[in-house]
Amino acid sequence: MRRRDLITLLAGAAAAWPHAVRAAAGAGAEAPRIGWLKIQGPGHTPDQLKAFREGMRALGLAEGRDFVLVERYADSRESRLPELATELLRARVHLILATSQPSIAAAARVTKTVPVVGRMNDDPVANGMAKSLARPGGNITGVYTLAEGLNPKRLALLKEAVPSLRRVGVLLRDDWPNARHAWQAAETAAHQLGLELVALNARTADELTVVLDATSAKHIEGILTFRNPTVVTYLKLVAELCRKHRLPAIFDDREYVEAGGLMSYGPNIDAVYRQLASYAAKLLNGASAAEIPIEQPTALEMVINRRTADTIGVSLSAGILARADQVIE
Repeated sequence: MRRRDLITLLAGAAAAWPHAVRAAAGAGAEAPRIGWLKIQGPGHTPDQLKAFREGMRALGLAEGRDFVLVERYADSRESRLPELATELLRARVHLILATSQPSIAAAARVTKTVPVVGRMNDDPVANGMAKSLARPGGNITGVYTLAEGLNPKRLALLKEAVPSLRRVGVLLRDDWPNARHAWQAAETAAHQLGLELVALNARTADELTVVLDATSAKHIEGILTFRNPTVVTYLKLVAELCRKHRLPAIFDDREYVEAGGLMSYGPNIDAVYRQLASYAAKLLNGASAAEIPIEQPTALEMVINRRTADTIGVSLSAGILARADQVIE
């Protein structure tokens, strides 16, 4: 769906949804509950929850009156997610909003009936969570943020930023479901760009430090990250180590750049969570997750940290700076 069409649709529906949700709940009924399931703690990327709330308000849905948020956080312990998803079910939530691929997988493991709205990083058809993007067919829907699909473009941008680049380290987790597929796509793009990829496998903060400390010995000149719980949870550490070792790095999310990474290319994450609010509103209004199409982001952005470029000795061309949606000075 084009962004203009989506905005028109949401604007037209905004006036009707609050009344329909309250009518569906019945006079005197408790407000429907929305479960918020996050792998990190509440202090990690709080703007995501803020953006979701803004999206609900934009649709005319007032927290406390039209819905109640029930929040659960795994505090970076992935193994806790199924237990927390079960807690949400016991709290009688009407839907679960899962903020990451691990959260979606955990919710899918414990319920096949309660709708799960997710920010999907992996292809939901390829991993079996949906029959198709147009008609998911189960209890899972949401926004597919193309995390792995945009890696070829990220490599091209990194090469443009650093034309001398030849050897790129890829931060990944070899136990993560999307790792093999993402590697194949990135390797094809790297070959076309004259780049060599080196896998840097890390599952913990200590392992991240070890593999990034070893980049000089391996003659690695730049970094690409595959989205997984480790690089997301320790995003500040990743950005700090890349800056320490003077490594130009490109990420899928502007938060890494705000933390000191060189550049990012990917969806505007706040916009994604506002987009997810429309899914929640439809589900509270009685729609079936099986019939709500999985959409793609309404906005992609490139963000560059010029201060980091100066610190690590990267001279960015006027052309790439002009195309950036934001340059952090």
